[in-house]
Amino acid sequence: MSRPTFGWLSKILTVGILGIGSNAAAEVRQPVTGEVMPQATSGTEIGIATSRGFPEDAITLEGLFKYRGEMLDPVADAKTAPGAFSPLCGFTGELVLRGGGCKVALGWYNVDPSGSPPRNDEIYVLVPADPTNAAQGLGCQDNDFCPLATMETTQTGQHGWTPRTYSAENIRTDPRYAGGLVGFALIGDSSQLCSQTKFSQAELNVKSSSGEPWVTTLIYQSTATPDAFYIAFEDLPMSQMSWRSAQNGGGGQNDGDFNDFVFFVTGLTCQGAGQPCETGLQGACAAGLTDCSDGGGPPACRPAVQPTAERCDNVDNDCNGMVDDGEGLCPEGRHCFQGKCVANCRSGEFMCPGGFQCNDAGFCIDVACQGVQCGEGEVCVGGTCRGACDGVVCPLGQECQLGRCVDLCAGVTCEGNKVCERGICVQNCSCRGCGDDKRCHPDGRCVDIGCETQTCGEGQVCVAGTCRDACEGAMCPGNAECVLGQCGDPPLGSVPGAGDPETGGSGPDIIITPPTGSGGTPSLPPPTQTGGGGNPGTSTVSPPPPPRRGAASGSSCQFSGTAASHGVLGLGLLALAGFAWRRRRRSNLSQ
Repeated sequence: MSRPTFGWLSKILTVGILGIGSNAAAEVRQPVTGEVMPQATSGTEIGIATSRGFPEDAITLEGLFKYRGEMLDPVADAKTAPGAFSPLCGFTGELVLRGGGCKVALGWYNVDPSGSPPRNDEIYVLVPADPTNAAQGLGCQDNDFCPLATMETTQTGQHGWTPRTYSAENIRTDPRYAGGLVGFALIGDSSQLCSQTKFSQAELNVKSSSGEPWVTTLIYQSTATPDAFYIAFEDLPMSQMSWRSAQNGGGGQNDGDFNDFVFFVTGLTCQGAGQPCETGLQGACAAGLTDCSDGGGPPACRPAVQPTAERCDNVDNDCNGMVDDGEGLCPEGRHCFQGKCVANCRSGEFMCPGGFQCNDAGFCIDVACQGVQCGEGEVCVGGTCRGACDGVVCPLGQECQLGRCVDLCAGVTCEGNKVCERGICVQNCSCRGCGDDKRCHPDGRCVDIGCETQTCGEGQVCVAGTCRDACEGAMCPGNAECVLGQCGDPPLGSVPGAGDPETGGSGPDIIITPPTGSGGTPSLPPPTQTGGGGNPGTSTVSPPPPPRRGAASGSSCQFSGTAASHGVLGLGLLALAGFAWRRRRRSNLSQ
């Protein structure tokens, strides 16, 4: 049987993860006149760039995104929202494209919930106005059209500049920061043609005759850098009657190509973004983080990882709706079961424990489940169908997945300043903040109000400001005992030892309860050990550790240890298990 392919899903997820390239997204158009923004760059501007030895696209948004490794289309991915952002740590700004001669600054301001624009003295400079200044600016050798999208020119040494990033450090500690959202403004200068201040918040800009604001700013979310945006401005004044000019044709006109000033700003996200969420996709692709929506509405849930090749780890790695499916997952003579490669009970080395029998495929099956047909997502226990997590109440701070109580962050190591919440690496709460019903704990996690000052003992969890026994009210799978906040393992059978999950099951062989009964229905072990039938001197085996989630390339989360976490990837696997069990029934578990 060939391994299922997932190239089609990878393409879908790439679009979902990046939030880009959607032809279905509404085009940005000017009100009243209806022109699509941005417009094509004029031949005159392109001619200025090529006369200085630069390629034709060095002055265009398309060229800027190409040279910076972005998967962005200037028209299809243009947005007018979000215009207000939640600042994180590492707040920086950089002028990356300038297609004109004005010298004006980029500033940030605190967003007024009432919708009022900031006064001039309430806009704080982030990127200075003069890029030709060698000390504070970029040291541009040209008075205009600098910087461009690329520094590659045939006239080396004549039209250069030094790229420079301006940092606001941790804006959350800036006394000028009011604690809410921030916006950006291209600060107008009455001594220049660019006399009108333009805002990232569309509603604050000059209104057209229809009452809608003219489009003077475009927003692009970076696909190459997390928590980063491009903010592109048209720099000349607009009037109620025209977005092109406020002087009825005099003093220059806006051309709508939005290359006049383009800034790259990092350390930002939209309100409510960066939180763990469920994508609704299958398998490993179920794990997501909230991200800025395409239209500036409520945050959207984007997948955190892309499909990878299937492994024997109890995770639907390739996101095709089946867990641990395909050939070549285990060494010859072994089977993949619950994320571990295990021995064949027909090898003659061992016998199945009492109440179980070995089928032709080499699995120990529950005798009482023979001929029982259960619905999707159900398992057979002692001849009765039920959900794998039915009746289970996990210890505080854990969740039931595939019949196991798991700490979603167990074994998860996050890089840099990030922390694990519900199995996903997210920004430290000192950078991203917390919701109204949460507070920031010193360890970087958002916790219940009152828990930010609590230090609980072993086996305790803080809830609503009080340390509680994590086993309080717990009903563990298989009636196992809860001790110090951890559910014990329900017995699976008798074995002489446990295999090594890190090496594909090498080590002493294991006798297990299989994923299907003889009738094709998934079966789980009884809650207590049955007597008789087992080998003398054998001991009870613990179930395999929770499945480990592999981090995608470029992910901020890494996983270590032999008992790594499901993470959010386990969400939805219970429903998907029905596919895997039915497939195994057809392929290799029939008697």
